[in-house]
Amino acid sequence: MIRKGNDLKLPIHRTATTGDNNFTAGWLTWFFFFGSVFFFMANLFAAVAVFPSYSLTIGSSPFQAGLQNTVFGVTAVLIRFYLGPVMDDRGAKPLMLLGAFTFATAPLLLLLSPSYSLLMAARIYQSLGLAVFLPGMYTLTAEMAPPGRIGTYLGALRIFFNVGLLAGPSIALLIIGSLGYYSWFVVSGLTSLLTLALLAAVRTPANPVRAAKKTSSLRQVLEALTVKQIYPIIGGIALFAFTYSAVVSFAAVHIEEAAPEMEAAYFFVAFGTAGITACLGVGALSDRFGRQQVAWPMMIILGIGAALFYCLPVWPGLVIVCAVILGIGIQGSSLVFAAWLIEISRPHLRTTTISLQENSIDIFFALGAMAFGLAAQGPGLGSAFLAAGIVTIIAVLPLRKLSAYLIDNDINH
Repeated sequence: MIRKGNDLKLPIHRTATTGDNNFTAGWLTWFFFFGSVFFFMANLFAAVAVFPSYSLTIGSSPFQAGLQNTVFGVTAVLIRFYLGPVMDDRGAKPLMLLGAFTFATAPLLLLLSPSYSLLMAARIYQSLGLAVFLPGMYTLTAEMAPPGRIGTYLGALRIFFNVGLLAGPSIALLIIGSLGYYSWFVVSGLTSLLTLALLAAVRTPANPVRAAKKTSSLRQVLEALTVKQIYPIIGGIALFAFTYSAVVSFAAVHIEEAAPEMEAAYFFVAFGTAGITACLGVGALSDRFGRQQVAWPMMIILGIGAALFYCLPVWPGLVIVCAVILGIGIQGSSLVFAAWLIEISRPHLRTTTISLQENSIDIFFALGAMAFGLAAQGPGLGSAFLAAGIVTIIAVLPLRKLSAYLIDNDINH
């Protein structure tokens, strides 16, 4: 049966995939859940922003200061390959609670002694939280959302995700500037405990749809990859993650070099605001018109925003224009791709499939930062942004064609 609204010939797994057709998530459940997401993301991004400077403060080298964040991300990727399938077998919430617990208790290690070895141990320990919380929050949103409104509720999820991104680092830096690092460790531990409490209060649907017999995590990952429609989506995710990394890591540097009369802070305010605004509408649009009809235009918008960065020396006012375009393109495409993956995934492999998304983001985020770092020493950041934008726009054409071919010909295995 063809569902033209979502451009899919696949069965759409909605409430029935939870195994609880009578489940309805009330406003209090969503309040607890989105609250837990906000506090977790605030602590996650605060840690990413603060720990490099903390590492330098306790006597590490600049290389070591960056290394702890790299180890944090790489360890999460490795753990996620194993725990994504485990979450499909046992449910997302238990391991998400464990992940929140790691963020609540990791600051205790840093309160014991200001040493780089304990910082590295804390970051490896925290990587368990990063590995399970992000794919788990998408899975729970899909399980609790009303039929046909996954995109809308994922949009709401991304709002709290982005508000946490905006609030976490700024509040952490304010506390550190006034009271010091130890005070922030205490606040981080307490707010992470609040994450744990809010998530524990979330009522989730019963979900007996699990693998009939236990298989290895690798087999479950390979089974998830047999869904052919995943591949163009993962390609799109890789593209936006690469450019997202470049924007977060080097936008301020490029603005300072190409348009010194403009404040980089204004760029990030506009970037974040546009992203949150996109979350309000893009998910609902994809519910109405279909994932494919919205995802690829979002990627073209992203490419245009990246390419326009090249023009800052000629027109410095483009800083705000680029911020708005990039915010919409990055957050909009990220949201729609997540909804699309959830929709085509097999019910017993949903978290495994979302874990592939998160690992792709982490890997290409790291590659983007490295590639643009090299470009800064070579052809320049402006040329690198222009190339990234052009490549993104051109790459959309074969990816869109491939996804349409797989859908039109009902190719899934």
